[in-house]
Amino acid sequence: MTPAESHRILQHPDWHDACILPPSAVRDWLLHEGSLTRKLQQHCTRLDVTIAHEGWTSDDHWLREVWLNGDGIPWIYAQTRIPRATLSHAAAPLQNSGNRPIGLWLYAQQPTRLNLRWRYDSTSDSYARQTVLALDGYPLDIREHFLPGFPYPAD
Repeated sequence: MTPAESHRILQHPDWHDACILPPSAVRDWLLHEGSLTRKLQQHCTRLDVTIAHEGWTSDDHWLREVWLNGDGIPWIYAQTRIPRATLSHAAAPLQNSGNRPIGLWLYAQQPTRLNLRWRYDSTSDSYARQTVLALDGYPLDIREHFLPGFPYPAD
């Protein structure tokens, strides 16, 4: 799956709030409230990050787009959008994460969850989720596309 296809899925306006439950086979993954990084690490020997893009957007957000790979297989395409104020006041280390997953640092800060939504994309037969978190009151947006073929292992 190309980044453009994942972008289409992640930018689509049709999302479900977490109060509308997704199918049970994917529910634990889409509605997981902790670090997705940590959850993924429990289901593979090696979790690594391949950076697709990092940089400033025209609307003054730091955008980080990566593939999260479990044992070398792309499992998740993730976008993190961080407003400049959030980066300056609460999340500066995220700008220098390199090929490390951001979830471990982020959830160690005990962020406040402002929103959790999910969607199903029938074209690719895949799911995505969007989480809006706040660090010390400063928001950031994380969108994760579970790539076709992701195994959704049970805990």
